[in-house]
Amino acid sequence: MKKVVTMLMVLGLFASISFAQQKGKNGLGFEFHMFPSTFMLEEGGGAMGVYFPIETTGGFLIEPSLSYYSYSSDTDYDDSSYDDYKSTSTEWSLVVGAFKLYEKEKLRFYAGVRIGKSWSAYESTGADDDEDDAFILAPTAGVEYFISDNFSFGGEGVYAMISSEDKEDEYTRTTKSTILIPKFIVRFYF
Repeated sequence: MKKVVTMLMVLGLFASISFAQQKGKNGLGFEFHMFPSTFMLEEGGGAMGVYFPIETTGGFLIEPSLSYYSYSSDTDYDDSSYDDYKSTSTEWSLVVGAFKLYEKEKLRFYAGVRIGKSWSAYESTGADDDEDDAFILAPTAGVEYFISDNFSFGGEGVYAMISSEDKEDEYTRTTKSTILIPKFIVRFYF
């Protein structure tokens, strides 16, 4: 719960900064994965982001994003010789992007970086609960096509580098992963 409150406070800060700017545009965006639906159905593959683009007058885009994913599995055995089993996995992430904008007619190109953090928790019957957090660094390039002044759709390529370290009494586990993520994003500006 503390993590949720912290993320909401950070988003509130970004929202207040965006509304304090009189000359830029603010908006709301939604992400759609470009992977096949079978990939999305697997555990860990369903996190989708909501974006809050803040366009500045200096030709920059600041874009906080928030994503949430939850997966639960409950197995109830009819035969009493087996114990019932339940597992739950939850993941939150808060990422802020900073981009330089390049505009040409109805197209807008942008390049920059997304930096943030993700928090995950895993619980299962008969095992210790596991909580983890990871640092996210993602060089990003994308393009938007404006259908009108207030609506755009576009594509984005994200080279995400994710690293985490989990220290326990007996060991330290360091995890690093890199992935190239294609995204389709729809943005509404107001």
